[in-house]
Amino acid sequence: MEQNKIPCYFNSTVYEALHSKGMLHVTSIDVRQITAEGQVSEHAHYLKCDVLAMSSGYMPVYQLLCQAGGKLSYNDTQAQFSISGLVEGLHIAGSVNGVHALENVLADAAQSAKNAIHAILNDTHQVDKITFKEAAVNYPWPIFEHPKGKEFVDYDEDLQIKDIINATKSGYRDVQLVKRFSTVGMGPSQGRHSALPTARLVAKHTDRSVSETGVTTARPPFTAEKLAHIAGRGFDPYRQTAMHRRHLELGAKMMPAGNWQRPAFYGNPEQRLENIEREVLNVRKNVGIIDVSTLGGLEIRGTDSAEFLNRMYTFAFAKLPVGKTRYAVMAAEDGVIIDDGVAGRLSDNHFYVTATTSGVDRIYQQMLKWNVQWRLNVDITNVTSAFTAVNIAGPNSRKVMEKVCHDVDFSNEAFPYLGLRLGTIQGIPVRLLRVGFVGELGYEIHYPARYGEFLWDHLIGAGQEFQIQPFGVEAQRLLRLEKGHIIISQETDGMTHPLECDLGWAVAKSKPWFVGKRSIDILSKQPLKRKLVSFVLDKQQTQPLEGHIVLNDENITGNITSCEFSPTLDQIIGMAYVSIEQSEVGQQFPIRVEKGEIVYGTVVKAPFYDPEGVRQEVA
Repeated sequence: MEQNKIPCYFNSTVYEALHSKGMLHVTSIDVRQITAEGQVSEHAHYLKCDVLAMSSGYMPVYQLLCQAGGKLSYNDTQAQFSISGLVEGLHIAGSVNGVHALENVLADAAQSAKNAIHAILNDTHQVDKITFKEAAVNYPWPIFEHPKGKEFVDYDEDLQIKDIINATKSGYRDVQLVKRFSTVGMGPSQGRHSALPTARLVAKHTDRSVSETGVTTARPPFTAEKLAHIAGRGFDPYRQTAMHRRHLELGAKMMPAGNWQRPAFYGNPEQRLENIEREVLNVRKNVGIIDVSTLGGLEIRGTDSAEFLNRMYTFAFAKLPVGKTRYAVMAAEDGVIIDDGVAGRLSDNHFYVTATTSGVDRIYQQMLKWNVQWRLNVDITNVTSAFTAVNIAGPNSRKVMEKVCHDVDFSNEAFPYLGLRLGTIQGIPVRLLRVGFVGELGYEIHYPARYGEFLWDHLIGAGQEFQIQPFGVEAQRLLRLEKGHIIISQETDGMTHPLECDLGWAVAKSKPWFVGKRSIDILSKQPLKRKLVSFVLDKQQTQPLEGHIVLNDENITGNITSCEFSPTLDQIIGMAYVSIEQSEVGQQFPIRVEKGEIVYGTVVKAPFYDPEGVRQEVA
């Protein structure tokens, strides 16, 4: 180093690292000469720099050897570890054997190799052990306290000298207990740079040697393991609906929905957008059919069934008439929306409730949990697998239903919007729910799963004269977006309460209590910080994607939850969370899209399509 005119400061230490204003980076260091154990001179020598590299000394890679049964010893005079007690047939060389000089390392390696060969040949003759002369490689006491108290022992855990000393003062004399008390060595480096300084401090402050205290036990894994290495075989379980084979025969491109497989769209994957547009327009103009068997199904029976639902959901259900359905929003105790669906009353003491595809198991558990406390007279059964379901929607949907189901009056007066009827199709008992998730006249048909393919084929055949076509999840999501309907976990997150996403109308304020009521009441009295809005963009602009951020100057104020090009409206439409000052109808707000480009969305009143609901109420 000196030959290359690089100044070296022997018997010295970096006493302090100095930083810039605001603590953004290192500017210089204070170097001082060592005068005694843990002591430095008063004279400071400052060197300008912006990087400081430190070495905590030589530490053998002893972990795997100790795991194999080796014993770790420490020479306090040399300030160096050594390994002994290795299992038969295990030979080591180099720095882990306390040898560091290059020529000594080569000689040590040769000796270990000879010993290994003798062991393989079962030759009991051992090569004479060579003793090497080695200079000390570690400084006996490289720990220096500083009046500002920032002498780090473990940079992973931000632990200082005082933390280790305080552990010993609290009675933790064993280095293993010091580790657990202070968390030293528990970071990513797993004690590689902190084990020796910790052992030295524990030894000094408990009047022992490092050999007596030892270091913390090395446990596997020694190096970080990728999750892929310990995850086992690749296995992604999924469920298939009763009509799965029919979807494949129709050329469906399947996609995961919760733990189910559902058709994303039908047709050539290379023409994805064209296929989705075709399916959307056919629902709007003629009639479409979609497999909705993945919807959760829950049977609620008993004399207290209405009271039970009244407590579980935000809306009122106690006086819901038989033969009617109602939108059902469920909140957690903190007022956050956790699920939605439709609850229909089949009789005074019998309700059929749907839940989201991915949420039904959790909702079922919630219902069981709450009724353990309430002890109401209800029986709660998850019938998701027992029933299959299809939704027939579009202007011609009533014609299809009248053709296949003859014991139900489908007139608007006899079977109004949100009505529920029981009937039969080809002798199969069906539950008919008149719903409008996609914004058109539509009927959900729920029936026993064993008839899945048969009834699907029958409905397809009966609808041929009315241009019936199957449509997938992608088209369904676009249709519901045009109608302004939200999807739980897409338009909501772990903090969304009903007032943020315009679901205040689905909260019965007059009810004395329901799960989450107290929290929703508190939240309703506080000013909103964000709001879910509907927005439009001209189709010539770059289309935002889900997750793209909404800005206000340089501040992030929200994010895109849904955004698609609508073939029905011939423009880009979407939903997004924005700040309250950006939520007024007509307000424009910036969206940062791909490659940092900024586009501007315009807030509009929802829904985008058929705001008067005429299409759903068609006579």
